[in-house]
Amino acid sequence: MDLLVNEQRKATVGGPTLQNTELGWIVSGKVPDSTLSESQSLIVVCSTSDLQDQLAKFWELETCRSQSTLSVEESTCKEHFDRTTIRDETGRFIVTLPKKNMILGQLGHSETTAIKRLIGMERRFCGNPELKKMYTEFIQEYLELGHMKEAAEEAKDAVTRYYLPHHAVFKPESTTTKLRVVFDASCPTSTEISLNDALLVGPVLQDDLTSITLRFRTHRIAVNADIAKMYRMIGVQREDHPLQSIKWRNDISEPIRTFELSTVTYGTSSAPYLATKCLQRLAGDGESTHPIASRVIRKDFYVDDMLSGVDTLALGQRMVRDIIELSESAGFLLRKWNSNSKELLEVVPKNLRDDRSVLELKGSETTVKTLGLAWEPSSDVFRFTYPSFNWATSITKRVVVSDVSRLFDPLGLVGPVIIQAKIFIQDLWKDNSDWDEPLNPEHQAQWQEFRRNLTGLENLTVPRWVGTGGNTKTELHGFCDASNKAYGACFYIRTISETGRCV
Repeated sequence: MDLLVNEQRKATVGGPTLQNTELGWIVSGKVPDSTLSESQSLIVVCSTSDLQDQLAKFWELETCRSQSTLSVEESTCKEHFDRTTIRDETGRFIVTLPKKNMILGQLGHSETTAIKRLIGMERRFCGNPELKKMYTEFIQEYLELGHMKEAAEEAKDAVTRYYLPHHAVFKPESTTTKLRVVFDASCPTSTEISLNDALLVGPVLQDDLTSITLRFRTHRIAVNADIAKMYRMIGVQREDHPLQSIKWRNDISEPIRTFELSTVTYGTSSAPYLATKCLQRLAGDGESTHPIASRVIRKDFYVDDMLSGVDTLALGQRMVRDIIELSESAGFLLRKWNSNSKELLEVVPKNLRDDRSVLELKGSETTVKTLGLAWEPSSDVFRFTYPSFNWATSITKRVVVSDVSRLFDPLGLVGPVIIQAKIFIQDLWKDNSDWDEPLNPEHQAQWQEFRRNLTGLENLTVPRWVGTGGNTKTELHGFCDASNKAYGACFYIRTISETGRCV
């Protein structure tokens, strides 16, 4: 098969040549003012894996899956956790990183890269003093809480050590920490092996957000909270601290020092499993003493967010007290409590309540505004938020994919809107559009119109509670239909009270 396509471009006079192939564009030739010698070469690779992941997540919300058996790696990770995890004298969980020892032995040098990345951050600090202040405060909190400590000089070369590069991520919508430092455990060492390559990734333990949100709608009284700094409330065994080393200094006038993180670290591939498995273990430990709280922890948590509820105030008050007590026994602090019942919130300390009027329900960590599901506790309805788009940017296939990756509708409440985006994407693929070429005028206008129409969702509200529970008879009615472009299904819950009144 001939991979070359009869299409070439010159970016600059005397510069490299862009050659189209069946596998995408490649670049070759001389670079003007290049510092490379004749014996050196430069290879640049562009991957679309992120785009593929975004598209996959967009379609997966409609996919039904049955529980599969664990893979060998998942089973090994589970057995490792069960064998090595303990609770210390305070009740906190202490885990051991689930390592692939054969790959761990292949880790190369990572210190130079970590130092370069730190110096790069320091350049940003020079032009942004506020960033430096927030970043330094974040690192200082790690020290003050005992979540990291300086590495002993004599031990620096005596053990296998991996240095985590780090950078800042802003969350403007956060009510607590606007800036978070993210540690990059996927950064390759001199042998092209990263820490994440050497860690086992366990199975998904919690229900998907769609299932949790559906159950959330069945409770007369709804309750929401989250665990403060969940990962960092779980300790890591001392032997694994060197694998979580970082480089840091408070000011460029100081020498660069080596520190070791001593808790489960966001950015390591095993962190989600270790954290959620600790919650599952806590639920098991508290099954006999706190049965209600145990059920909530096991079934109503999505990572660190709790979406739960009850049918009576008395049961809710007991649940809140029990889950606070059981969580704190393991060092987990539940905060940002909110509910559609003001009476229920009275049993929660004021400093742990959430004063926001609208709470977004998101499927993953994100720093951009999304079209997502939001709950308004005071009126007990779901609302929809919509993203802010860059209207000045020309619409390309890549821009469309970026836009749709920010549409999040786990319950299908705005399915008639989302389906338009899916049909549009299918049309682009049929046209075989290039990723970065502007779409034709008709498609440009269609997508701009779709963006504008999203703002209309701001006025849409959907009752959260579906009216089940108590002494009622519940019926489920479903309707479906299809066209040449799509299929649709709509389900209604019909409840009949003891008096025969339909809801």
